Amino acid sequence: MRSRAVLFFSAKIIKMIGTNYCYGYQLLNGTLMLWLSILSAFAEPPPHSLIWPSDNEYLAAQVGAKHSYPSIHQHNYCDPDFRSRLISLATAANIDIGNPERLTVFAGWLDLVQAVDQEPCTEQNAAAAIKAWQLNHRKHPAVLLFPKLFGSEQQGLHVGVLLPLQGEMAVLSQIIVAGMESAAEAHGINITVIDSVELIDSLAKDANILSGFDCIIGPLEKQRVEQFALSQPTLPALTLNYLPIDAPTTPRLFQIALRPEDEAYALADLIAEAGHKQGVLLYTDEYTWSERMASALMDRWDMYGGHLEPYVINAKQTDFYAALKEVLQISKSEVRHKEIEGLLGYPVKFKPRRRHDIEFVVILVDQRLGRMLKPQLKFWYAGGLPVYSTSKLLSVNSFTVNNDLDGVHLTLPPWIAFESSQIDTNSETILKQSLSFLGESAIRIVQESCCLSLLSDQSLEPAWVFDQAMRRFHYRSRHAVIKDDRINY
Repeated sequence: MRSRAVLFFSAKIIKMIGTNYCYGYQLLNGTLMLWLSILSAFAEPPPHSLIWPSDNEYLAAQVGAKHSYPSIHQHNYCDPDFRSRLISLATAANIDIGNPERLTVFAGWLDLVQAVDQEPCTEQNAAAAIKAWQLNHRKHPAVLLFPKLFGSEQQGLHVGVLLPLQGEMAVLSQIIVAGMESAAEAHGINITVIDSVELIDSLAKDANILSGFDCIIGPLEKQRVEQFALSQPTLPALTLNYLPIDAPTTPRLFQIALRPEDEAYALADLIAEAGHKQGVLLYTDEYTWSERMASALMDRWDMYGGHLEPYVINAKQTDFYAALKEVLQISKSEVRHKEIEGLLGYPVKFKPRRRHDIEFVVILVDQRLGRMLKPQLKFWYAGGLPVYSTSKLLSVNSFTVNNDLDGVHLTLPPWIAFESSQIDTNSETILKQSLSFLGESAIRIVQESCCLSLLSDQSLEPAWVFDQAMRRFHYRSRHAVIKDDRINY
């Protein structure tokens, strides 16, 4: 009874704010915060003690409601668990007085609770009340979270996918779409693929072209992503590439991408977790990805306050004897040896020593170069230093079994799903895996977030991290070690 009364008056206040948004802003803000404090104090504690949490906990509450309460899917409208869960969702919503959309969502939750929180409760009366609620809240997250609650006639999400269907990028689009289709079928989502090359130009003339969809995935090409953002899309959209940091965007535009920089950041985190501070970085300017990873790694390492010396190696070489001798400062040891012999006047037995001010080595190269660098590091007395690399070390077009890479610590992106597997993956296979994974992830994120309406710093999709400030998804990488030409987690 207490919760019913508190929620009823909360709904009235929220609706008043929604209809008189520009009047008495500061007064309404203070009044709302005071009323929410009263709500937290007097409403019955909902399951999991979700009274007035952060965005992360609100999102967790949404997931819990979807996956932990089977009664919601079985139409047990009068079940105490079901009714308590709705109260939990309503009181867990994070209100932002400056965000009318959030106020509307919160008011919708309260209306839904009020519809089912009636005594005595009967299935027939509750079902009728829920149907009446749905007429006024067709786009509310609850409709997407609990489709079975609102009857079999409720349609699944309809997602528009913008991808290049002509030119060189069309081949990549086919792989992405294949991944999307498998995920969409599993989650009951309808997708329509549209040629982004033709559509983006049309959007500049008519922004309502995409109005028939619940949300949008794409475009893929950087140029098209920027054009799409400039068109000010009215629907929530998840682009498959990042905008430049300083590019104009909209609050409903989110971004996901497969950037090599994200793996480099993960590599820096891995090295820092091991307690290292000083090291050397070997990369090549022959590969764009190597340069990009090197730049990202050094930026992240600066944040840790460490020191990393970069060295560019020539990818066309087959012998790095002289280059590594310089990197490890073997020549300084040789100079000291000659000075001692000059002072003593006779030959002295000598074993060169490498520099001892470094604790690790990073090699941002492919497998061909890695199989040459790792043994030569050992030759120059650096075999005891830990060596770190990324999944690019697995890229190879021809494969021979040996133990040259044993002991290398790797970061592996989520689309490389090895289980102590032999390193025999070629570049084309990895590319297909990554693009298919991108398509599947985009669909899962759209489905779990109710078409991007429920997002928080902690993504619902475990393979990704959501940066709310930048509205970007970054993929998570895992730590692995190579042993006997196999990947071990």
